[in-house]
Amino acid sequence: GAQGLYNISTPVSDPQPGDLVFFVGTYDTSGVSHVGIYVGNGMMIHCGNPISYASTETNYWRQRYYCMGRIR
Repeated sequence: GAQGLYNISTPVSDPQPGDLVFFVGTYDTSGVSHVGIYVGNGMMIHCGNPISYASTETNYWRQRYYCMGRIR
């Protein structure tokens, strides 16, 4: 899941489209609990219901943001 993707990623400070956005506290689990695919301009695709674009700048996502990462 999300934690497994985080474990094989390298944190980045200059996210590019295709990088992953990691979040904590979105589910009752320890560690990274949700991941989105960064598409640029503060937007990501995430697997909610339905799968959709979402802004990483909303209160909900900003409060749960952990880091951006790139698969090694």
